[in-house]
Amino acid sequence: MKKKIFLALFLISALSIQAFGFNGDVKWQRDFGAGNSITSGIIVSGNNLLFGDVNGNFYAVNKNSGSRIWTASGNSGYGVEGYPAVTSNGNVVFTQSDGTITCLKISDGSIVWNFIPNENRSETVNDGAVAGAGLIFMVKSDAKLYALNENDGSIAWTYKASSQGLRTAPKYSDGIVFLGEYDGIFSMIDAKTGTRINGGGAGGAVNTPEVANGVVYFSAWDGSINAVQIKSVIPLWDINIGDTVTTPPSINNGIIAVGTGRGTIAGINAKDGSILWKYETENGEISKNILNSGGAVMAGSDSGEIYVLNAKSGRLQTKVASKAGMSTDGAFSDGVFYFASDNKVYAID
Repeated sequence: MKKKIFLALFLISALSIQAFGFNGDVKWQRDFGAGNSITSGIIVSGNNLLFGDVNGNFYAVNKNSGSRIWTASGNSGYGVEGYPAVTSNGNVVFTQSDGTITCLKISDGSIVWNFIPNENRSETVNDGAVAGAGLIFMVKSDAKLYALNENDGSIAWTYKASSQGLRTAPKYSDGIVFLGEYDGIFSMIDAKTGTRINGGGAGGAVNTPEVANGVVYFSAWDGSINAVQIKSVIPLWDINIGDTVTTPPSINNGIIAVGTGRGTIAGINAKDGSILWKYETENGEISKNILNSGGAVMAGSDSGEIYVLNAKSGRLQTKVASKAGMSTDGAFSDGVFYFASDNKVYAID
């Protein structure tokens, strides 16, 4: 019988949520050593968990056991940022805060190529990479969107955004790069040419957009959430939930989940924008990407708590806390929740 979470991570309250395949048991946990805080998001590729740390180390770990498969390093000692991305030819790409991008073979962690920016290295990357159409897309604080060829890391094109910079990763879908800008501009960029096709805006910084069923959804710091039909660029609905939206929309089974600066988690009907429920944590900003999968919504607050809610009702199912909190964006796969807390990675099912 798997032990419950009582040590570095301990269970605050638990209700049975076996109906959607999540019990709240620790499947495994792994310590990556003092000073190796996990700083990137975690992604699942096959049986691999892929993520990086503050020192530029990048790891492949078996998702079932937590055993380390390989460790690699980028070209610099800067921390790994945002989610890594898996390319169409089966490699993994990760970004470091100084703008370095590294492409590795998932099979053994060997380096395929490095992209090292020639310009001012103080222009940092604040989020991860996105793959699509044979390209890798990333943004930097120099207000440029970069498209790199996935085979060799050469620059295909760059797009200059607003002077206030770009701080969140873009989204790729069906030949279009969707971009949220810090000064409230939302843009649709042709992935082949880097030309802006269309867009819109909000009254605050726009988070990473999300795409589902031919519709793009974007949230912003002014509290707004918008839905736009991609074909013909037709606005479908927009709402304001009355608080700074600090996470991208997370969509599953017609329900959008977002988090706010005051600790609210909200569920929204993706069809018409009606608010289905709100859960008030009262425990700090929801700053990590929300996971919405398998009937569960999982969100971490800055105060350390991790909340698991029923996606349909918003009812609290489990609340867990750790000394360091949920330090990066996590992943959910086959009924297992993977997340990092400082230098440890946990698998909970």
